Order: sequence, then structure tokens, then C-alpha cells
Amino acid sequence: MILPRFGYPKTGKTSLFNLLTEKKEKISKFSTASNEFHKAIVDVPDARLQKLAGFFETPPVYAKIEFLDAGAISLGEVKNSTFIDLLRRADGLVHLVRGFNDPEILHPLETIDPARDMAAMEDELKTVDFLTIEKRLERLEVDVKKMKAKELLEEQELLKKLKAFLEQGKPLREYVFSEKEDLLVRGFKFLSAKPLLNLINADENTLEANAPLVQRGPAENHKTTALFAAKIEQELLELSAEERPVFQREYGLPDYRYIRDEFIKTSYGLMNLISFFTVGKDETKAWTIEAGSSAFIASGKIHSDIQKGFIRAEVIGWRDFLECNGFAKAKEKGLLRLEGKEYFVQDGEIVHFRFST
Repeated sequence: MILPRFGYPKTGKTSLFNLLTEKKEKISKFSTASNEFHKAIVDVPDARLQKLAGFFETPPVYAKIEFLDAGAISLGEVKNSTFIDLLRRADGLVHLVRGFNDPEILHPLETIDPARDMAAMEDELKTVDFLTIEKRLERLEVDVKKMKAKELLEEQELLKKLKAFLEQGKPLREYVFSEKEDLLVRGFKFLSAKPLLNLINADENTLEANAPLVQRGPAENHKTTALFAAKIEQELLELSAEERPVFQREYGLPDYRYIRDEFIKTSYGLMNLISFFTVGKDETKAWTIEAGSSAFIASGKIHSDIQKGFIRAEVIGWRDFLECNGFAKAKEKGLLRLEGKEYFVQDGEIVHFRFST
């Protein structure tokens, strides 16, 4: 899973990158470079996997997230940005929004207003898609006159619908694509169709004021908003685990949740992702799939040969497995089930695939 973080200048993108990856990339208040980005592949923490690995006495192999610190985009310049191709390759987008005060760091619009900045960036993503569609429609108009192929006419009709949808001020993630329509436009990798996490970087004086912008519960239309405080968190993480609660109370943040775990949890929910496990004496591993994926699709995540020769999937919940102290007792209790290709794999299940070679 590839998740780039981007945003307007001086919102704290590198600070967030350091918190998420436990790296220490250099941070400068006054750096103006916008053509570099940092990259790191990190483990997705999972207590369930740790417990299973402990049972088998094998090291856990975690699912991975590729974090990209994509740099700053000047206000109004997304459509001209060299970052567009990077954002198009991403599985989801993380827009870092400034919600902190610092008189030494000027905001391009002079005032701090996260709601305004989130709306402005959404408009820029929609503009990129609108220009992409316009350019393709111009080409299609020429091609259709030469050859009225069914595929070209269908693409033209759909792109006109999407253009009208954008003209209503709606991002394409709110458009309900049919399976056929999804296939027609998949190659465009529209930015406003991608899952979007707006992440507001606040400070101790603005956390409370920005709290109403946070979206509680499941993401709506693959878009959500979360809140953290990079500067405070960096200071807290330099302390011992015993000292942190004391200083959190001093900051007035006794229930503050650290961004790394919250970010990954929110990202998985936003992108409708779950994990299943494969276990054994050689390795205990987590695999990431989209919620609602069949056992057949899940098998392909492991190896294409397993998918080609798929026979059955042996399935058990991770908790049931541990409570039964292994497969033998779980089978006696009827908790180890055989499922076919169409079975929907659930979050936290252990799955062993039977296949022919």
C-alpha cells in the first residue's frame, strides 16, 4: 500500500513522516525545496499477529505500508505539479493541513484555517481531473469522427458524465461507478476518486478548536479527517513510557492517542482494508486485502500458482485458534472450516489454502 503525504508549504509533512517511520529526517522552518521526497517502508503493527507468532515461536512478518513524504505544493499549483504522477500511483492520499500557530512561519493565505485549506486542496484535485477529462474528450471527438467504435463511444459518454459531475463541485470518489465504468476509466487514476485522509497538524492551543473538524466513525465516501499534534508528540516520544502520561496531563491531553497507530488504523478503515494470516513453523505472516474479498482473491495475494490451483480454504478466527491451543482441538470443536472460492475472508482469520500444482 502506497500512501504519499502532500500539502501546502510548512504544514509539518516531514515531522509526520518522522513520527510514522521513527526516522529523523532534517526539518527546517525555512527550507523552500519542494522537489524532493523521503520514502520508507514500515511494518503495520498488529497485536494479533504477535500472539500467533508467539504460539508458533516464529518471527512475525507484518503487512507493509510505503510512506512517501512528497513535499510541498504551492497554493493553486497542483495542476502544474511534478507530484501528479506520484499521486496517481498512490493507493490513497494523505493531505497534511496546517492547524498550528507559529509567527515565524507565514501561511500563504496569512491566516490559519484548516477547513478552508481542505476545501481548497479538494478543489485542486478536482481541477486536475477536470483538465484530464477535457483533454481526453478533445481527443475522443477526433477519434469518434474517424471511427465510431463502441468502446470509444462508451468512454466518451462516461467522461461527459464525469465532467458534469465535477462541474457540480463533487469529487469523483462520490460517483458510484458500475463495474464496467470502473474498468473504462481505471487507467486515468483520477485524483479526486482516491481515498483521502485530511490530517490536521495542530498544537496544544489549537487542538480543541480543530476537534469539531474531525470525523468520528467510519469514513464517508472514502474521505475522512483526523487530528494530531506533531511538535507535542515529538517531545513526548523523547520521554520514557512512564514519564509520558505525566507530561500529557500537563499539556491537558491525558487521552492523547499517538499518530502512528491511529494513522494506520484510520488508513485501513478509509481504504476498506483488512488483514488475514498464514501461520506455521516457518513463518507467521499478515496479508492485506480489501474487505469483501473472496478466498480466491486472497489466495492470489500469496502466489498466483495457489490461485490457479485453488481447491479449498481452511479458515479459523485467530482468537478461536489460540483458545483451542492449535488446529487439532479447533477441528474437534468444528471451528476449523473448509470454504470455497466465493467465501468472503474476514478480518483476523487464519487461512490455509489447499491447491493443486
